[in-house]
Amino acid sequence: QVYSSMASRLGLRPSPHRAIFARAPPSALRPATLAAGRLACASRRLVSTAAAAPAAAAPDDGWRTRQGLSRYADRRDIEFVLHEVERVEAEAEEVRGVLDSVEDFVEEWGPVDPALDQSPPKLITAEDGSTAVEVHPETKRLLADYHARGFAEMEELGLPFSVQCAAQFLFGGAFPSNPLGFTVLTRCAADLLEAHGSESLKGEYLSDMRAGKVVGTMALSEPHAGSSLGNIRTTAVRAGDGPLGQEYRLKGDKMWTSAAFHDVTPNTAHMLLARIAGPDTPPGARGISLFLVPHLLPDGSPNDVEVVGLNKKMGHRALPNCAWSLGGGAGGATGYLVGEPHQGLSAMFQMMNAMRIEVGLWAAALGKRGLNESLLYAEGREQGGKRIIEHDDVKRMLLQQKAYAEGAFALTIHAATLHDRNAAGDAEAGAMLDSIIE
Repeated sequence: QVYSSMASRLGLRPSPHRAIFARAPPSALRPATLAAGRLACASRRLVSTAAAAPAAAAPDDGWRTRQGLSRYADRRDIEFVLHEVERVEAEAEEVRGVLDSVEDFVEEWGPVDPALDQSPPKLITAEDGSTAVEVHPETKRLLADYHARGFAEMEELGLPFSVQCAAQFLFGGAFPSNPLGFTVLTRCAADLLEAHGSESLKGEYLSDMRAGKVVGTMALSEPHAGSSLGNIRTTAVRAGDGPLGQEYRLKGDKMWTSAAFHDVTPNTAHMLLARIAGPDTPPGARGISLFLVPHLLPDGSPNDVEVVGLNKKMGHRALPNCAWSLGGGAGGATGYLVGEPHQGLSAMFQMMNAMRIEVGLWAAALGKRGLNESLLYAEGREQGGKRIIEHDDVKRMLLQQKAYAEGAFALTIHAATLHDRNAAGDAEAGAMLDSIIE
């Protein structure tokens, strides 16, 4: 993994299997039919802001060689891991069409990321005293275009999770502020609801979550309980049966909840862990249940939930991270049971495991972006009469950085491939996946 097309820049012998990837022109590609044509095949590559290497002469058959270095990611490396290492079960042309469409998107929207990082969401107090979170206007426009181009429908199109992760890797390198965290959380929350929710609950929320009209979150931690979920204190009291199933009234506090209380969509659905009040609830983690807690109830009235504050972060600053409370009023916040009582933690592990892969993937994307920025700087900076990329110690550091970045990407795609195999019933793959993500 250390050797690639950059080997010639470092004065190293290229490995024959890591030749620069050649792509066919548009006329040589069969039109893709992804998301009603919205994820159409394209052969545009990301245009680097750095000076590109001199282009090689195009062969007579019209094929061209990818030249230059993208700031965001290395397409050849992505396709190498997908097709030559993991051998994912997806047509290469279909994968190429998806990745081309992602590159078109980040080419257009990548320049807004610094503004999103420098202007994080703000906590706004209304005239009536209520509080809400206001995100950057470009975040809302970016997300609207993301959905308009059909990227949120990749799972419904039957694309393997590993291919979806490859697309997310490109997004992650282009958007370190992580405005697309809204979509990742929503997709994972929708998968959880689809797997464990009642038909009535899925009928009310699932299609809107898939369409991006309702954002989903993962509400686990509390101010006194981070990863020690057996110590959570949020309680749920049975309030009878309603049109969406078993209703409960919840009271408590939640912490570190991303993508909550924003103005991106009118409604948000929290996939939330709480403890059912009563003598039949086992102690510790065995007594945790899973609930869907919306901001707006089905009749349009506000639920009894309130944002208390925003947590400041070093990164992913386009995505709000909230401290909030349930049941500040007399009755408590309305929540709907998802799955069976006291089985919430085991159900939530489905979303937690998917998010662990996604979070690792975004970390790998940041590492790759850091490598690419380092290469661009090393190629342009001179010291001692030559570019610093020609100094042996700089070569060593760049190769070490490259090994970490590409190794992290390969590991996350391997985990995503195991996720696909586990979903298809491969128990051995599931066991291997558990050993990686835990």
